[in-house]
Amino acid sequence: MAAKKGHKRARAYVGDVMHQPQSGAGKTGIALGFVLLALLVGFVIGFAVYLVMNLSTWLTERLWSFSGSFALFPLVVCTVGGVLIGVWTWWSRDAVMPLETVMEEFKETGSYRTNGIWKPVITFLLPLVFGGSIGFEAGLTGLITSSCCWIRDQLKKAGLQLAAITDVTIAACLAAIFRTPLAGIAAGIESDSNVDNYDLRRGTKVVLYAAAAFGAFAGVRAFSAIFGASGGLPRFPEIGVQLSQIPWAIPCLALAYVMTLLFHVSSHLFGMVGIAMGQSATGTIARPVICGIVMGAVACILPYVLFPGEIQSEELMESWTTWTAFALLGTGVLKAAITPMCLNMGWIGGDLFPSIFSGVAAGYGLAAITGADPILMVTVTTTAFLAGVVRKPLLVLGILFLCFPADGILWMGIAAVIGSSLPVPRALLK
Repeated sequence: MAAKKGHKRARAYVGDVMHQPQSGAGKTGIALGFVLLALLVGFVIGFAVYLVMNLSTWLTERLWSFSGSFALFPLVVCTVGGVLIGVWTWWSRDAVMPLETVMEEFKETGSYRTNGIWKPVITFLLPLVFGGSIGFEAGLTGLITSSCCWIRDQLKKAGLQLAAITDVTIAACLAAIFRTPLAGIAAGIESDSNVDNYDLRRGTKVVLYAAAAFGAFAGVRAFSAIFGASGGLPRFPEIGVQLSQIPWAIPCLALAYVMTLLFHVSSHLFGMVGIAMGQSATGTIARPVICGIVMGAVACILPYVLFPGEIQSEELMESWTTWTAFALLGTGVLKAAITPMCLNMGWIGGDLFPSIFSGVAAGYGLAAITGADPILMVTVTTTAFLAGVVRKPLLVLGILFLCFPADGILWMGIAAVIGSSLPVPRALLK
């Protein structure tokens, strides 16, 4: 009995110390411990994220290696994918939650859960492998956050209050997915969650977000060094723009705004269509099938409307001069409408990667028409459009800072502020 009471007192003491340390030295030691643990957690997350991302890329390449067989291959594959996604969704009752939903639920409740492990992995892979115009970030963030919450809960049973470490998982995920620590730090700051009443100063949180983000980046580098894998966003060359070309940024902002409105209108319309089709077996299966048919038909003419876009962005950077301006603009603009169609019609994932590619394609299209510096056009168009989609300029800069050259930071900053500030009807943002 005495041993049992002593064990309870020890657990209570550990919990109290971890939750609210009393002395300055204790606070410093625990803060350092949190930073080291955040680095470790970030490293593991970065390694795991890149493992799953490269598995998705490998499966996609195997399936689409037959795409040269006949012209209607995208239509056939996307339709079959729609059937499989619909049947799987109806049978498993599982769905990928958008990144914003994951962040919001974690911010409000301090936790996030997926439907086991294997079901969410299959749910995550299906729309990506079959060519969905969606990004990795939503599914991966949900899987990793859920896993870390489970680990945290097991540690809490032992009396350890480690909510602050779970709080940095989203930062680590985004740092790994986009291969830039700044993306994770910005996401952590703008989400600004605070779970289990663990009272951390904002500056301390930023330190933890940074530790997790850099740990994740190290995990990505370690995975790449071991397996020779690659991924993430492309690195564009310097702008080298002349003052006489600066006015060309205006049509870039105008096009980005049109694409922003198109994105939100498409999201609103297909959201209503999805709701009208209901949650019955017929509606659940029909939604992704219809989406697959539409997306596949468009891809027969403009194949780059498919896929997340990170690999396609690199390919476009090398080959855009061989494209017509119509094909570049058509790909960028149509992808801006197809991505929200996917998100609302069962092909659920993230919107960041495909939105970046939409801006890249449209920016090159403007460069082909105007003859202006292509990197300036791509930088301004992409930044303004992505900011118009997510409405978070700091997150946009964090994602794109290592994608575009340092001499474009001024144009990125202006485009991010303008893009996130241009008015969008409130009904479309719901």
